[in-house]
Amino acid sequence: MQTVGGRYALDGRLGEGGMGQVYRARHIQLGKAFALKLIAPAFAEDSDARARFNQEAKLASEISHPNIVSVVDFGEDATFGAYMVMELVEGEPLVAEGSLPMSVKRALDILAQVADALEHIHKRGIIHGDVKADNIMLSGENDGARRRRVARLLDFGLARRGGAHEEELSGGVSGSPHYLAPERASGGPPSVSTDIYALGVLAYLLFTGTLPFEGSVVEVLMAHIHEPPEQPSKRLGEGIDEAIEALILRAMAKDPSQRHGSAASFRYELNAVMEMLEMSRRRARGTGGRGEDTRESLVQQAFDRSRLPQALLSISGVIATANKSFAKLVGQDGQSLDNAQISETALMQFVPGLMRAIKTVHLDHKAIERRARVFRGADIPPLELIISLAPLPMPGCEVHMIIRVEEVDARMPRDDR
Repeated sequence: MQTVGGRYALDGRLGEGGMGQVYRARHIQLGKAFALKLIAPAFAEDSDARARFNQEAKLASEISHPNIVSVVDFGEDATFGAYMVMELVEGEPLVAEGSLPMSVKRALDILAQVADALEHIHKRGIIHGDVKADNIMLSGENDGARRRRVARLLDFGLARRGGAHEEELSGGVSGSPHYLAPERASGGPPSVSTDIYALGVLAYLLFTGTLPFEGSVVEVLMAHIHEPPEQPSKRLGEGIDEAIEALILRAMAKDPSQRHGSAASFRYELNAVMEMLEMSRRRARGTGGRGEDTRESLVQQAFDRSRLPQALLSISGVIATANKSFAKLVGQDGQSLDNAQISETALMQFVPGLMRAIKTVHLDHKAIERRARVFRGADIPPLELIISLAPLPMPGCEVHMIIRVEEVDARMPRDDR
């Protein structure tokens, strides 16, 4: 019996990662099964490779999230070298033969889970750096009376703290060429925005069954930098909902400033799409599939009933329309805010530069994000508002505002952007 770290007995090989082999292992005293990753022999004596392996273990051990495979232990073994121990997740690869393109419902659900995982690590200053289909596993878990598929993000081998210099970790461009953002393909550092781009490529793959760019490594990298991706609907040869297509292409924008400002922003736009599509399905069932309601009508109903605070604003700050969630957020629950000035709402006292941001979105025609923290008393966790502003080509409704609200640990540093 081969043992690692004096505590883990190896029970057979499970697979292989970029820097090592993964084995099924059993804790000798506890009898519990884990997945144990050993650094590959080719890297065992390479100090830089060992440093990257140990960093992967350290960063992953700091993370606990239902959509991320946790690292529970790591160390050095006299015989095998560096190792890390992960929770053992029984599942299947995200992409299997015949699984692409995915159904709309399944693809949206997986993307939402991966976005949640990325938002969790990004808030902790960690960039994944290698988001791709091969690094996502699907496991089946009980959710009350039903069983659902859970997407689990794997392999933090290229992860690093935000702001870390690329040369400190890899000595050059690293990552999977098909998922590299233009700025990464050009040799720039990894960032939240490059993870968002990779998430957009993943979405493209799930909906079309193909990656946006193919060819040699150099050809793929040059395409990321210079070529616009073919519209998913044209690639697939059949209709993809306009809102889904817009979501994918925004995440894959060449200019990082035109992408979603965070994984949370991607997730919330995704939520709005999911709500609209669910409303469409309900209406179709209710009318026997006759399509009596126009798309515009369905979008309006989804907007009105959305749990996300949303408003359409003019360039001068007039609220053309706002949903009930928005009215409740600004303290005017049950009242219509149509034609009211955004400057007259409570939102302005928390985001004093809001009007300037609205004009900037319209003039630059680029989506931006602003954050604000709302303190509610010494013993109550503060709220963080994440305000996403996106341009609209509609006279009198030039800006779409979506607000995410969450409780935060008051000890966490404030991130106003």
